[in-house]
Amino acid sequence: MSSPDRPPLPTRADFPYRLTLQMRWGDFDMFGHVNNVAYFRYYETLLVRFLADELRLNWLTDPVAPFVAENSCRYIRPIDAAPDKGCGEQIDGALRVEHLGTRSVRYGLALFWPGSDTPSATGHWVHVFVDRQSQRPVPIPDRVRAGFSRFRTGGDQGEGLP
Repeated sequence: MSSPDRPPLPTRADFPYRLTLQMRWGDFDMFGHVNNVAYFRYYETLLVRFLADELRLNWLTDPVAPFVAENSCRYIRPIDAAPDKGCGEQIDGALRVEHLGTRSVRYGLALFWPGSDTPSATGHWVHVFVDRQSQRPVPIPDRVRAGFSRFRTGGDQGEGLP
């Protein structure tokens, strides 16, 4: 499914952080597919868990917090309800740090059926770090930056994003 305008699809191995996500009854539309808005909920859950579990970021009390600046989703193939299982299925979320700027980070995201190396969806999410009081952009704290570095992929050396 690649074209001259798009790079080849990533595989599961391209993402160093993975999390199993539970699909819920309310995620499905009348066709038995996961509704498009649910993909963003899966991405959000993946990011919140990553930041809390891996980087020990406290969303409620840390003086610097990530604000969403941009996100996207590329739908590659539908995520369907399994007719024999109803709702109760799980999907694997995957994350990598694609760009680490001074004040922002861009994550690459993907959703995979368990056991599949081809994603059902890919996307990205950009967080800008802001001072909680002033809500102005500030540099990413050193301890958070060090955590991001463990999940960084590709040749990006930090150019582009502030």
